[in-house]
Amino acid sequence: MRSKLALFIALGSVLALALSPASAKTLRVALISPAITYGAPFARDEGGGIRSTIYDNLTRMAKTGELMPGLALSWATESDTTWMFKMRPGVVFSNGEVCDAAAAAAAINNLIDPKRHFPRALDIPGIVSARARDATTLEVVTAKPDPLLPRRMNMVPIPAPKAWVEMGPEAFAKNPIGTGPFKVVNWGAAGYRLEAVPTSWRKSQHIDVIETTIIADATARIKALLSGRVDVTMGLGPDDLAEVAAAGYLTRITQVPSVLAISYRTVRDDPAPLKDVRVRHALNYAVDKETIVSQILANTTRVASQGTVPGIPGYNPDLKPYPYDPAKAKALLAEAGYPNGFKLTMLVYGGLLPNDTVVFQKVAQDLAAVGVKVELRSMTFADYARRLFNGDWEGIDAFSNGWLSVGLGDPIRAVDQFSCGYNAPFFCAPEMMPMIDATRSEMDPAKRNKLMQNLMAEFNKVGVALWLIEFSTIAGLSPRVKNYEIYSGWVDIQFETIDLSED
Repeated sequence: MRSKLALFIALGSVLALALSPASAKTLRVALISPAITYGAPFARDEGGGIRSTIYDNLTRMAKTGELMPGLALSWATESDTTWMFKMRPGVVFSNGEVCDAAAAAAAINNLIDPKRHFPRALDIPGIVSARARDATTLEVVTAKPDPLLPRRMNMVPIPAPKAWVEMGPEAFAKNPIGTGPFKVVNWGAAGYRLEAVPTSWRKSQHIDVIETTIIADATARIKALLSGRVDVTMGLGPDDLAEVAAAGYLTRITQVPSVLAISYRTVRDDPAPLKDVRVRHALNYAVDKETIVSQILANTTRVASQGTVPGIPGYNPDLKPYPYDPAKAKALLAEAGYPNGFKLTMLVYGGLLPNDTVVFQKVAQDLAAVGVKVELRSMTFADYARRLFNGDWEGIDAFSNGWLSVGLGDPIRAVDQFSCGYNAPFFCAPEMMPMIDATRSEMDPAKRNKLMQNLMAEFNKVGVALWLIEFSTIAGLSPRVKNYEIYSGWVDIQFETIDLSED
């Protein structure tokens, strides 16, 4: 009897060891910044790079800008202001709740509730209501025709409705429940642990556990990768490529559908030089963007020609980047009445893109060469967001700005910021407002694409910004990592497809 008991205990110990977390296939990822809002579904930050693996949206955006099915398999208009989404059947949340049209309607109605003031509501303006017509049919009604509604749904995570009501938004953020392939089991100060959800409709094919580590310092992230401490590290710079390759590790450069620019502030009472279109064009000719791309960014991206990128609706292939022509820049400045240049105060935020601080220094150097004396001032991203929303520029002439098509897969959010109708306008060309308004309501995709292409050409004509570069992101990978892909964001990793080869 004792021998049988001993054997039973021994077998139990072996079984426990086999099922322990140590034997699970674990992917270790170094991230730049933490999830400052934890797993809050309706926050607007990147969620520490894990929100897209906890939740699903009705639609998903490919990195090419193509809209793909998510929790909705298809969508169509019933009228110009009524959209119907056909839900994916058989989907459940990680706590077992059913994800159907009623769950999606609850998420949208919670998000648009005017008493809540969720940040993500800014990305879905104009929705009047959502309701389930039946278990698999979701109706969404807008106040005006909105051709981008299916794309906007790519930015609305769907949380478990019963758990949301029972816990409330604050508690839910720390105990997020979605339909994604992983769930958070621990929020550590230095990183998080996620475990695979076997019931997810896009369940992980190979990875059982994700362990993230927050490493803000770029050098420390490289060391973590090359020492084998992590398998994936985000936010590498161009200067890191050679070191990573020499160690036998891999890098993945991904173009992000957005553009870095210097925005001009022309809505002001004083006779500022930037109010003259010739001056705005001159600054574009004055900056050597090809050298920025080749020498500062190691050809990891491209020179921008407009406010969006290839593959995104509205990209105009007829527009070419401004050539580097300092002689022409000086001639335009002289024609505008500034033969000796002028002083320019420029506010910039660094750390968003690889080597962007050096890029801004190069911009200031090139502008100085044509007589424009730039005073560079730095700001945090939080400070930038506050100023942009409130119009609090305090004498600033120009500022760094991202023309973001990421997430929505369309440049309309950036376009809105450069319209006279923006809540705190800094650039206003009244003659362009009919064109801008038309892009908001044209329901025919081909016609709207043409309208947006014409708008991009008009933006260049009026010199709305100093175009610099298209966004890109660089990840470092252990040779063990297979099938690494991202969706359309900076850190939107497609965790469910990743595999790790055996050492």
